[in-house]
Amino acid sequence: MKLRKWQKSCINRASKQYLSGNNHFLALATPGSGKTLMASELANHLLKNNLIDLVICFSPSSIVSQDFCNSLQSRIDDRFDGLLGAKGHSMTYQSLQHLDENFWGLFFRFRVFVIFDEIHHCAGSNIDNANAWGEQIILNIQGKAKYTLALTGTPWRSDAAPIVLSKYINHDNKISCDYVYGLSEAIQDDVCRVPQIIAVENNNISVIHGDETKTFTSFESLLSQSIVSYQEIIENEKVINYIISSAQKKTNYNKSK
Repeated sequence: MKLRKWQKSCINRASKQYLSGNNHFLALATPGSGKTLMASELANHLLKNNLIDLVICFSPSSIVSQDFCNSLQSRIDDRFDGLLGAKGHSMTYQSLQHLDENFWGLFFRFRVFVIFDEIHHCAGSNIDNANAWGEQIILNIQGKAKYTLALTGTPWRSDAAPIVLSKYINHDNKISCDYVYGLSEAIQDDVCRVPQIIAVENNNISVIHGDETKTFTSFESLLSQSIVSYQEIIENEKVINYIISSAQKKTNYNKSK
């Protein structure tokens, strides 16, 4: 599969940063942009150049974990099932709580490259403010892995806790990313994921039907009257503006925290 321009650029920047002595790299890329493929190709590049021995990947769900496994196996052209002789393993963050000393010993015997997908799920700048997953990363991976790569599409947490392994810009407490491929770049490249706009339930819906104004307590009750169709609701300009406005307010609120 041919890499996109941003993926090549990100891999080059990460490689240069690793070789310059920085062992952690944080990439922010909009959803659907191809973070999994980029990370897999970077892992392949590091293996082929004899900079690492093993690749370990952590992600927030079993589905994503399997996707990473398939992608890594495809790019590296080797087994990635975690068994003897494999080039690595892909696991969920939940697995962090159940790994034993034999597993963590790999970080002392081999040069391990660790990929963290959606790193914002893991909180903590130290043990005192870390969540369960962040604590395991701080204790067993930080400073022990040869290189680490963190991926995210949303570089903040709703609880305002610091994201593990991350650096922050002091004056406004914003996370410092090593590479950014945002929504505007994705739109320009015509690779933006089609957004799904879902109407928020409302208990005070007013519909003007002829000379009469009717009020409904839910979309279900509105649709059951056959006054308007579902298509008319989701294409209604006021509904769309409300959804976008609400999303923008929530995004700005999270960024400001």
